[in-house]
Amino acid sequence: MLLLGPSEDIDKEEDVENPFDKDLGIIGLGPAGLTAALYASRAGLSVVQIGLDYGGQMGLAMEIENYPGYEMISGVDLADKMRTQAEKFGTKIIYGEVSAIEKMEDGKFSIKSDMGDYVVKTLILATGGRHRELGVPGEKEFVGKGVSYCATCDAAFFKEKTVIVVGSGDAAATGTLALADVGAKMIYWISRTDYLKCERIYIERVKKRNNIAILYNKQITEIKGTNTVEEATFNDGSVLKIDGIFAEIGSIPNIELAESLGCEIENGLIKIDDDCKTNVPGVFSAGDVTTKIVNPLMRQITTSVGLGTIAALGAAEYIQGLKTKQY
Repeated sequence: MLLLGPSEDIDKEEDVENPFDKDLGIIGLGPAGLTAALYASRAGLSVVQIGLDYGGQMGLAMEIENYPGYEMISGVDLADKMRTQAEKFGTKIIYGEVSAIEKMEDGKFSIKSDMGDYVVKTLILATGGRHRELGVPGEKEFVGKGVSYCATCDAAFFKEKTVIVVGSGDAAATGTLALADVGAKMIYWISRTDYLKCERIYIERVKKRNNIAILYNKQITEIKGTNTVEEATFNDGSVLKIDGIFAEIGSIPNIELAESLGCEIENGLIKIDDDCKTNVPGVFSAGDVTTKIVNPLMRQITTSVGLGTIAALGAAEYIQGLKTKQY
């Protein structure tokens, strides 16, 4: 799955002439980036897409049932289908880490990665986010030893165990249900407020399980254990004996590359207009990392797909403008 590269049937003239010089560079492998790659490639652009986050947050989902056209599909399977479509039209997908992007004197962009360097005429930043930490004593010491940031990824390791899921959104809800499905002995779903932010359908499903307890107005203040997690202390002084803790409390936008290019940042997100343009000519952005999706409840695969489409069409129009100026 992670051995990504161009399809065998790619035979574009520009790839033969200079495989490291492309029309468009897309950073990020989530739904926004994969959709942008599909639309840009179909528009005739030569595209290189680079990232480590295969599928983005979508790739962590065990079951997706609110993406149109599929009653149920896993995040990885949906990412595979999106990738295959993009590659069919010529996108070159690279599984690697981008260390820097620089704007060159001629207006092009130099992308430096651990899998090679590329020069592109325009950019789409679909960098998504990274998991948000609890920020409590004991957390870092027990990462991989009972502390996890993806319940759907690690649920199978906690069969017949007692665990905590922290968070109140859809990710926490689906993670809680995933743990129940694999046979966790007891799951304490912790919300720091007196309500849950997830879709109502998840709450109804949780209430039907006899091995899930929802605890409101609680926050973990410390995690303790010897070799692995053994207990969690809360703000009200209570203590729970547990085997694992899953922090599903959202993500931190990956805006570092955008900042280095001089893109305007607003409330910790990349500021874009209705056409997904940033303030830097030739740089577009799409997905959860942008100001178009401020409300966490609106951070859905479908909204990211929509922005990816807009960004790609905008990039194609930008490239056409560059070609027009040449004549």
